[in-house]
Amino acid sequence: MCGIVGIYSTNKKYTNDDLNGMLNQISHRGPDDAGIKIFNTQNFEKNDLDEGSLAFGHKRLSILDLSKSGHQPMSNTEKDFWITYNGEIFNFQEIREKLIIKGYTFNSNTDTEVILYAYIEYGEKCLDLFRGFFAFCIFDIKKNELFLARDRLGSKPLKYYFDGDTFAFCSELKSFYPINEIKKVVSIDSISEYLSLKYIPSPKTIFKNIKKLSAGHFMKFSLSKNTYEIKRYWSPVFEPKEKISYSDAKNKTKEILSDSINIRMISDVPVGVFLSGGIDSSSIVALLREKEEGEINTFSVGFNDSKFDERVYADKIAKIFKTNHTEFLVEPSLENDLEMIINNYDEPFADPSMIPTYYLANKVSPHVKVVLGGDGADEMLSGYKRYNIHKRNAFLNLFPKGFHNINNKLLSKMELSLNKSKGIGKLSRISESLSGDLIDTYYLRLTGFSKKQKFDLFKKDFKQLNNKVWNNEIYDYFNEHPKLNNLDSLMAIDQITHLPEYILTKSDISGMANSIESRAPFIDVKFIDWINKLETSFKNKGYSKRILKDILEETGVPKDIIHRKKAGFTPPLRGWMKDLDSLVKKYILESDLLDFFDKDIRKKIYKFNVDNDYSFSNHIWILLVLAIWLDANKEFIEVEK
Repeated sequence: MCGIVGIYSTNKKYTNDDLNGMLNQISHRGPDDAGIKIFNTQNFEKNDLDEGSLAFGHKRLSILDLSKSGHQPMSNTEKDFWITYNGEIFNFQEIREKLIIKGYTFNSNTDTEVILYAYIEYGEKCLDLFRGFFAFCIFDIKKNELFLARDRLGSKPLKYYFDGDTFAFCSELKSFYPINEIKKVVSIDSISEYLSLKYIPSPKTIFKNIKKLSAGHFMKFSLSKNTYEIKRYWSPVFEPKEKISYSDAKNKTKEILSDSINIRMISDVPVGVFLSGGIDSSSIVALLREKEEGEINTFSVGFNDSKFDERVYADKIAKIFKTNHTEFLVEPSLENDLEMIINNYDEPFADPSMIPTYYLANKVSPHVKVVLGGDGADEMLSGYKRYNIHKRNAFLNLFPKGFHNINNKLLSKMELSLNKSKGIGKLSRISESLSGDLIDTYYLRLTGFSKKQKFDLFKKDFKQLNNKVWNNEIYDYFNEHPKLNNLDSLMAIDQITHLPEYILTKSDISGMANSIESRAPFIDVKFIDWINKLETSFKNKGYSKRILKDILEETGVPKDIIHRKKAGFTPPLRGWMKDLDSLVKKYILESDLLDFFDKDIRKKIYKFNVDNDYSFSNHIWILLVLAIWLDANKEFIEVEK
């Protein structure tokens, strides 16, 4: 687990100081080691250069092979291929054995070297072999070409910039701040998408000219031609369905998930499990205990507010499976820490559970470097309540587009009412829920700003009603898979967008801010490819996550724990926003950071919250995060006019 950077220019040379400036911005991602490699792309015979037109940088968090042999950037023996890499390949030993048979020799016990030689042997097809998460760049000197790739579900970030002269990539956008030729102009369109989703979906970033390499994609950049191409190498597949009985499916699901959990225990440093007491993390502990007779380290976090504290359930699971359990009571000092936590993210990000996730990682970091968690289970096993609610809206697919246009015009004429339970507010909510098909309107279930709210917030900008919230990748996917059932369609959206850009981003940033690697067994490629092809009734019939809950019951977990109401990792946001009222007023009302929004509407949102005991706190939170992020980064950025 590491941080990577790289930069190339047709008209400039870079030095160690340039690369150190980029790496210093992400030192938290790799406190154990650092490396830089500079290339003269006109004469590759020269080594140990002080400056060159291409340079790689690396910050290392040592997990596998803690020796100096794991130092990056790393080359093959002939030094005509170089790699800088972030991630873990859990089946690297199996791949390595096959490469040894083919004649390759290895100088380390790292997965880094395995990736490099797998690419030399198989080219882009090497990606099909890897079980794990990764973001890397390989320089093929003979082809004068860079090969960049991101794992299937996007656990590891990879951002890039290209303006015709300069090409650069990094793990976090802050690495671009010291490079003057990289323009950091905040995109209003990206802010609009952030308001809807609470994150900025790939391939966009907060900046106009900087993009994310989307999950499941690779890129080839030709230094000779100064051009690049991007291709998707993986996407979720839900059809054809497996012809198998529920009993056999349950047994095989348990077998595949157990393998996914156990392969993630590979490490040369201590490993722990985040244990919330919920179904997902409890399943990890239960199946791990079946194979592991030794000590299992588990960790949980709780709050003083009993409505948001699940430690009692985590403690029960820990006792059932005899783990070495440590729990932490978190009393957030948001007056001191909120701005720091928000600025850990390299672009605006408004999942409120980022706060307890940060504190948990911070508390766990002195104990272990690697943790297993339940990320991805909801998206694979139909765990969200919104699936059952929204799939009933399939009738929306029957409305003609002309009807949607009429709805948008009606919305534009309505007065903005923030009370969505009655009057104009209820009418506008119903109208907007009819303004698109099943896919178009799914974003309404993600509790960001509605299009009507954005229309007024952006000074009655009509494009806020007409623009799609989802990127083209979603619509391309459904054009390729037109016959998916409703539940699979909603899970597909989440697997392509919500999971990579929201759930896994939070785990990566919170973990890396505290130099911890997070591993998620539910997003193993073998598990995903298997579980997506099971009949939806195996996952959601009578109760959500049916197959996982039935597996967990067989391990000895009581039914009252398994079938209790889903809580999620939800912090007491409403109370926090009330406590931070002075901060809210400072950033949302008094500063000029959000002047691209209508000030009267900002005041209206604030007053509605004060008058209604902060019942609209989620929207206040989204605006507060944006303003704090803009303020923290104002030295390096400018906002699009």
